[in-house]
Amino acid sequence: MRATIRTKPLHDSKLRIYIDYYPAILHPITGKPTRREVLALSLFSEEEYSEQEYTTNSNKRAIRISPVLDNKGNPKKIKLTPLQREHNKKTLILAENIKAQRQLQIQQDDYGFMSHNKNADFLAFFKGYADEHLANGDTNYLAAYNFLKTYSNENCPVKLLTPDFCEGFRDYLTTAKPFVSTKTKLANTSMIAYWGIFKMVLKKAVQKKLIKTNPAADIKGIGKAPSPQREFLTHDELIKIANAPCDLPEFKSASLFSVFTGLRHSDICKLTWGEILEENGKYSIRLTIKKTKEAETMPISVEAYNILGDRKANHQKVFPTFKYGQWQNSVILRWIHGAGVNKHITFHCFRHTFATLQLSLGTDLYMVSKMLGHKNITTTQIYAKIIDEKKREAANKITLIL
Repeated sequence: MRATIRTKPLHDSKLRIYIDYYPAILHPITGKPTRREVLALSLFSEEEYSEQEYTTNSNKRAIRISPVLDNKGNPKKIKLTPLQREHNKKTLILAENIKAQRQLQIQQDDYGFMSHNKNADFLAFFKGYADEHLANGDTNYLAAYNFLKTYSNENCPVKLLTPDFCEGFRDYLTTAKPFVSTKTKLANTSMIAYWGIFKMVLKKAVQKKLIKTNPAADIKGIGKAPSPQREFLTHDELIKIANAPCDLPEFKSASLFSVFTGLRHSDICKLTWGEILEENGKYSIRLTIKKTKEAETMPISVEAYNILGDRKANHQKVFPTFKYGQWQNSVILRWIHGAGVNKHITFHCFRHTFATLQLSLGTDLYMVSKMLGHKNITTTQIYAKIIDEKKREAANKITLIL
């Protein structure tokens, strides 16, 4: 690694000092290679410079700073005062000291010096994670980003990230209106999810050394509302929605595939054709569950396989356009209600449907637990309780009382 002190002319005949790294180092926030670290140091130039306005290839106006030439075509010199010369001498010594410190930090794989900037844009940092999750079909990070963008009036340098700012954002989420819904406020689960994402990105900012400490670490979270009843579809309702049109056909296929397999939306989103196996006319899925990081192999029916359509290359996603978030929930409701099913169904309810239908059709509780990828069978017992309640309701329908 070689580090060199270089300068760049400024508009007021001063020189900005920067360190040129070769080979390039990785920026801890963007992850992209960079060769420059601009220091908050400047020198008095011994040459005169002037500004020239020009138009770029993209038709934008820009300023070019060039040396002023004398009659012989040489840069015009500026005579510095003794104080200016002394300033340049001490500043260059300081720059060399910083360069030496940087070389030691790089040897220790410590690149935090690239991100200690109070004016660094936290929204841009957040957007990087939102885009990353969006590419995997998760729109919640983008929604959390948009709420923070609105709350901060599209201006959120890291110096604003104080406990008071974070607490204000938490309170804002409890009163904010959804962007894609007619509801007057966010669902409690959405508030909790967006607040949790915000805190997670703050932790990432600490890890990347964009900020020194997490300003939201000691702030109380958003309280949970009473747990709603786990909604699911009956077999008759499932047939109704399977025969009903949906605004997003691929989304419908992904939803029905969840009913057949019990897979979460996060796993369906990343599912590739290489994870769909066939042997002697029998099909199975072999994948790593995103939530548990556990490798699983689960058989699927021929009917479930046929939902997927024509097979593609192994590296291609099975559902390439599938995404899930608040807007897709409204698509589900239009689809479900259009089929004549008056229930509040979200995508996770298709997983509930898989579990409850399996148990109601006599599948062993332990087997359903394995098919759902539950580490603890007590999690699966929640579905067994639902079936027991339905059985009791059915038993009470027979009566001799007129």
